[in-house]
Amino acid sequence: MELIMQPTTSTCGQACIAMIAGKSVEEVIKDMKTDGPTSIGQLIEILDIYGVSHAEKNKRISKKNPVPYPYSILTVHTNAGYTHWALFYDSKYFDPEFGLIEGEYPHGKITSFLEIY
Repeated sequence: MELIMQPTTSTCGQACIAMIAGKSVEEVIKDMKTDGPTSIGQLIEILDIYGVSHAEKNKRISKKNPVPYPYSILTVHTNAGYTHWALFYDSKYFDPEFGLIEGEYPHGKITSFLEIY
């Protein structure tokens, strides 16, 4: 997977989809018809359009699911107080705002994840 950085402060979802689908962020923005913040529903919809297999819904981090699955879109509540999307793949965090991160995720609390198959 190639890390793609988000071009604006509100395009982390589009950048994550671009990484997964092998497309440019600009193409994803055009296909999603938004360059603003995105919901999990919007991410699931564009994954379906691109033919990317995924779990039916987001799973909350809990005792039952204490860590994200090996290939997942992550919902992060950042230390700065905003919600953010990042990817977990090959035991690394592909974060379109903060870059490639190995080891513990330092920029906030991961609260849920959507598994990509």
